[in-house]
Amino acid sequence: MALARQPGLVLEHADAYVDLASAELDEWGAQWKHRAGLNSAAALLAVLALGLAGVAGIAVAVVPLASMPMPWLLVVIPAVPLLLAALLAWRAHRLEKSPPFAALRQQMAQDLATLRILDEE
Repeated sequence: MALARQPGLVLEHADAYVDLASAELDEWGAQWKHRAGLNSAAALLAVLALGLAGVAGIAVAVVPLASMPMPWLLVVIPAVPLLLAALLAWRAHRLEKSPPFAALRQQMAQDLATLRILDEE
């Protein structure tokens, strides 16, 4: 086999695999952090909207609607963070979900096919 006669090529190729795996891991980690950040912000905004809705409910229970100057704000104020939370959650859901190490798997498949061809010769 040609690879046994040139161990330097095997080591060089293994080093290239390590570099490719490291780059893929960095990319996958960055995607995961971005998605986690969006989901965390969406959860925080949803909790804020829930708290504001609770305060609005207490305000309605304590103060009659007829004596409030702008009662529509009791709905609008909690709705804003809730809509932002929904937007962020939708954005996180729509992010491209690439499987980790896809390029590494593709490269390994190509290399194995090449080795099979070389082994047949």
